[in-house]
Amino acid sequence: MKTIKSLLAGVALLASASVFATPVNLGGPETPNLQTVINNLYTNAGTSTAGAPDVNLNQVNEGGTFQIEASGGSVSTMIIEVAGNASTNTFGIYDINDPTKTLQLFGGGATNGGQVLLSVTDTLQFSVNFGAGGVETFSSALFGYYLGTVNGTFYSQASLNGGDDHLVAFQGDGDWIKLPTRPAAPWGASSFILAWEDQALASSDKDYQDMVIYVESIAVPEPGSLALLGLGLAGLAGFARRKKQA
Repeated sequence: MKTIKSLLAGVALLASASVFATPVNLGGPETPNLQTVINNLYTNAGTSTAGAPDVNLNQVNEGGTFQIEASGGSVSTMIIEVAGNASTNTFGIYDINDPTKTLQLFGGGATNGGQVLLSVTDTLQFSVNFGAGGVETFSSALFGYYLGTVNGTFYSQASLNGGDDHLVAFQGDGDWIKLPTRPAAPWGASSFILAWEDQALASSDKDYQDMVIYVESIAVPEPGSLALLGLGLAGLAGFARRKKQA
């Protein structure tokens, strides 16, 4: 029975990824593109890029809401910013029940490899770097991430962007990668790469590498898309993440 449940869960995840994928433009004017950014994490660790997620096929259907795991702490690491607004863009979390309530993690001066610690107590008090970077009490343990720009604020929940998805996310599965200024190590299943577009989609290049962040010790609520099982297995294999060959 466990094997059957695991298989069904896998099918649901594959179907979810294929249905909800957001197109990423890899031919835009800014370089490196998002695929190269992620591939470089593998190359810098001495790992084959054959196991790297395809940015157009292997996105996580995160729904825009997140939660810190049981330890109550999550480190965020800046991977790269490739944007004209990099010096002013900000990144942080918001209360999903009141998006005007925010807590900034990175300011415009953040550089590749920069890190912050986000923690939460059982009274839902979130703090950055043990309070030195700010403290805010939210209404829920669930939260969203935001990108603040000169063009406005964009949220991980597409519904808050008028239906536009400004975030694409990728989940680790144990491959070894190397983040800037850090040693090579496994990219685990509770860690995600969050890649952002910082322009309104109608007028943007849709390259999603304007800000790329690695967040760890994060859980993603299941999207509740079991109905996708009815789509069947046909065609899903082509969307599965290709792993390294032994």
